[in-house]
Amino acid sequence: HRRVHTGEKPYRCPICTKAFALSSGLVLHKRTHTGERPHACPLCNKAFISSSHLALHLRSHTGERKYQCSVCRKLFLQSSHLVRHKAIHTGEKPFKCEDCGKLFGRASHLTTHRRVHTGERPFKCLQCEKAFTQKAGLILHVRLHTGERPYKCDKCGKNFRSSAHLMSHQLLESGERNFKCSICGKAFKQASSLKQHLKTHEAREPHHCSVCSRTFSRSSYLQLHMRTH
Repeated sequence: HRRVHTGEKPYRCPICTKAFALSSGLVLHKRTHTGERPHACPLCNKAFISSSHLALHLRSHTGERKYQCSVCRKLFLQSSHLVRHKAIHTGEKPFKCEDCGKLFGRASHLTTHRRVHTGERPFKCLQCEKAFTQKAGLILHVRLHTGERPYKCDKCGKNFRSSAHLMSHQLLESGERNFKCSICGKAFKQASSLKQHLKTHEAREPHHCSVCSRTFSRSSYLQLHMRTH
């Protein structure tokens, strides 16, 4: 308890040098580097670094939401989620980057943003020493080593490393075309396909033939053309 008053933090992380007053704080913190999540949800595939995080997550299954917005009456699982939500109504962005002046609604977003300027990558993989600016990047990367694919398609049974990869797969499976060209109205299943399509409107042809100087909008078109030489 006296460390609260003295500010003493004798437990230091060997990876990023962050210090803690309690050894338990250091144990939890080190899991952000290793990706270890020993507290698994019995109802889904998600896992967490601490039992308290698991307890909060379990509310998403029970539907318990006791924190209500006084403006729109929306309910939230955690008080911190309600605080973040209120910024939508106020438009408040009190956290300012001293380097570029960009404003943020959350302190955590500012912290992550500042790493663009500092080059800091505090989340390091213990297996290959690759480092990341965000914990989420490390978690995804660690799955390359472990082979873990916790997100499963309920239609075909295929598993994916991230929810974003699963969502992209489900869009392809459904045939939905949510990415629409604002110029001609043509729609695509993936954002990358729309990006390629827009090049045809912009008349940008960055792929040049070294033999006859002809240009192409895609590298694949250039490769086909090169066979004619």
